[in-house]
Amino acid sequence: MILAIYFFDTCALLYRYADEPNVDRVQLRRVRRLISNHRAKSYAADLSVIEVASGLAAACRRHNWSLKKFDSMYREFFEDLASERVRLRTVTQREFVSATHILRFAGVIKRLKLQSADAMIAECCRELALESGERVVFYTADWKLYFILRSIDRFKKALKLRYLGQGRGGIPPTT
Repeated sequence: MILAIYFFDTCALLYRYADEPNVDRVQLRRVRRLISNHRAKSYAADLSVIEVASGLAAACRRHNWSLKKFDSMYREFFEDLASERVRLRTVTQREFVSATHILRFAGVIKRLKLQSADAMIAECCRELALESGERVVFYTADWKLYFILRSIDRFKKALKLRYLGQGRGGIPPTT
């Protein structure tokens, strides 16, 4: 029996693979525990494959880690994909169109700076929620993305948003 569906933004997904010294240890363990939970399904967008590589390479530059360390972390990611601890969702043409509308709404109407990859990943997650008929739990470590998504009704209705960190300015880290 599946208890929950989790969807990880790339920055949240990196908590599982890059054991960086400046990362909140509680949140790091949380992400690892969630992905390892066999009674839940964990997802990421297919776009995260290249973003994980980029994020791991950035961590290697920050901490002067070796290519061997990079390869080990990236291999662990692919092992999670192969074992379906993390399932990839392919971004569809419909999600491209929806992401464009979200960028238009957030960027022009609401005057918020939403990145195109973030819009694609968020829309991929929202589509999963619509397909499953359940509110999917969306994890991110990006405060700006969390703040933007919680201000858009279509995401608040379909997703349970979780920021991996402390709330700010009186805004709680969960919706």
